[in-house]
Amino acid sequence: MKKTLLAALAAASATALIAPAVATAAPEPADVAAATATAVPAALAAAALPGAPAVDHAGTRTQWPETLGLPKAWAEKVILRDRPDLEIEHIPEGALVTMDYREDRVRIVHNALGLVSQVPAIG
Repeated sequence: MKKTLLAALAAASATALIAPAVATAAPEPADVAAATATAVPAALAAAALPGAPAVDHAGTRTQWPETLGLPKAWAEKVILRDRPDLEIEHIPEGALVTMDYREDRVRIVHNALGLVSQVPAIG
């Protein structure tokens, strides 16, 4: 563990030497609100699976990457808010499930603590 910590520290130091930080003035409160408003949706869009769109060709949601790490009940509410027509199944992590594809179902895979551990998607 000590070697890993030292390697990480060395890598961080090397990065700091290669790309020195640029001094900037502290943003005004209005600037912070504007930056947050644009950064949060961008972060959620970036959280989607690479190569897999979060919406289908008709513009309806098919994935909910923003629910990762949330309690399963909250994730269910988020999904049903977007798509009340879907059937939700709660699946414990590692459980065996059928491999059939259903367009009216979303499986919420959760860990032992009840937190979402995989991106819920239609199927």
